[in-house]
Amino acid sequence: MNAKVLVMALGALAMVGCTPDWAKNGDAPVVLLMTAINNGSPLSSDLSISTGAVCPDIVPLRLENHFKNPNVTITGFRHDFTVERYEVRYFRSDGRNTEGVDVPYRISGNVAQEVIEESTATLQLEVVRRQAKLEPPLANLAGANPPVLTMFAEVTLHARTTTGQTTNPVSARLHIDFAQFDDDVTTCPVAQ
Repeated sequence: MNAKVLVMALGALAMVGCTPDWAKNGDAPVVLLMTAINNGSPLSSDLSISTGAVCPDIVPLRLENHFKNPNVTITGFRHDFTVERYEVRYFRSDGRNTEGVDVPYRISGNVAQEVIEESTATLQLEVVRRQAKLEPPLANLAGANPPVLTMFAEVTLHARTTTGQTTNPVSARLHIDFAQFDDDVTTCPVAQ
């Protein structure tokens, strides 16, 4: 009898240890997933276009809303969620990550993108602001050798359901090559 109780207790402990973080974070019964950033492609960030204008870099994020319990059926709008806030942090693979010296300052802001339960949505997000291109280290690239600076942006999203429950935060990383590219662009690209 004691051996049976011991085996059951050990099995319960093992199951608790196998729960993924996304299932434990947040009190919502749904999970926020970011399944693509910039369609899986690196971003070539132009420091300025041919006219000298400085443009922000906006990329698409593919988001999904799924139930944590796959056996739950569609329940209506109560489990739709809205992405409310984002953060973008930059880092380099060589370990040099001082903001304003080695990488741009991190950014954060508010957004409002609804994702209906058991569906997908695309959020257009500004991952590099104009201001970042006017400050070090990006402003230092003019005349630099080599004239390309590679770094990564970690994008983190936070969302809340229509009933006020918080979802898990979700993060994804984007490869960015910063340079003064030769182009004949005369206006800043518009998000699709």
